[in-house]
Amino acid sequence: MHSFLKKSSAYLISNIINGLSLLFLLPFLTRFLSTDAYSQVVLFQTLIFGLLSFIHLNIFQASNIKFFEKSLTDDEIKKYNTGCVIILSLSILFFLFILLSNLPILSYLLSLSQSWLICAFIIALSQSVIQFCLWQWQMREQAYQYSIYNSCYVIISSLFTLLLLYLLHDKVHARIYALLSVSVIFFYFQYILLYLKNGFHFLLFPYQS
Repeated sequence: MHSFLKKSSAYLISNIINGLSLLFLLPFLTRFLSTDAYSQVVLFQTLIFGLLSFIHLNIFQASNIKFFEKSLTDDEIKKYNTGCVIILSLSILFFLFILLSNLPILSYLLSLSQSWLICAFIIALSQSVIQFCLWQWQMREQAYQYSIYNSCYVIISSLFTLLLLYLLHDKVHARIYALLSVSVIFFYFQYILLYLKNGFHFLLFPYQS
């Protein structure tokens, strides 16, 4: 019971931090940015959420359902996770092709620069992989790893946004550059973390006999 409460508290704190991050940034963004610039930033973040929803193709939910099937062995779950990662990779390549082949049109329709669209795709790609690993931690009841990693991502991206708002001359790029930098760093760190954890065998690629 005590362990359950501690893990629940870890998830709760992480979710609270995640929910409060944008609320924390709101007065700074509205102070430094004009109405048009702020609306562009909001549209940019909405685009990231949209891309994220399309890119991952609900493989997180599929992986969750498979994990709790009692008839499956650990190696079978890893095979399924490997298939999910392959699907995610193909999805990324497909949407990257769509984006690059229609970049001018999408830029015009969304009223965002082409460089911002590419940044949004890179952030969504990084967050897709990060979220997949976070969900794997959550399913395996590794609440502290999940909460610490997720909370650090949110806190660092918020603080870096705040720093860039003060440092950059063109304030509208602060949130974009902050999300891009932190997402790529955490994506790379997630890769290193998984590699050190038994060479990805923790989540993927069953051992060969």
